[in-house]
Amino acid sequence: MRPARREAAVTERQVRRNGSLRDTWFQAANEILASQGYGALKLAPLCQRLGVTTGSFYHSFDNWQDFTDALLDAWLEQRTQQTVDIVNQHADPVDRLLMLAEASSRLLHRTEAAIRVWAGVDERVGAIQRQVDEKRYQVVHAALVETVGAELAPRYASWALSTLVGFEMLADGHDREQLVWSLEQVLAAAGASR
Repeated sequence: MRPARREAAVTERQVRRNGSLRDTWFQAANEILASQGYGALKLAPLCQRLGVTTGSFYHSFDNWQDFTDALLDAWLEQRTQQTVDIVNQHADPVDRLLMLAEASSRLLHRTEAAIRVWAGVDERVGAIQRQVDEKRYQVVHAALVETVGAELAPRYASWALSTLVGFEMLADGHDREQLVWSLEQVLAAAGASR
């Protein structure tokens, strides 16, 4: 009887870790973060948004911390690391920077702004936020070293990331094309300084 229970537990774990189901939870969480801020991200509103019971939640996550950790890990992986990996496949630093500007315009800006506020009050979130910022800085800095040299690269990298973060905090009512234009101006100024 014991082996059957183990097999059932493995099957239940596989169901609980169903990636597409978890992505549905993450999408709903991102919508709440974007529209109402991190303070509204709670289990009941999340379930209500999806039209499910809390029991459904526990089929995908062990508890609330498991959920928030997984949400933030998905943000780090999908919104940062995957972009870094794709961009780093291109040899030309200007192409990499243009790709980063375009990818930046497609970020979930209101969600990212809410996560930044959340990071200010929750150290676990703050640690992920710092990882995201560091990964983004490093990929921009590396391309800029090839473009403007090691001395100027930190200045332009900070300028570009400050532009992104500022846009995220102001994103309501601003067109994403404005962000691309702003980042292209940073790149143009970097190119002129060569």
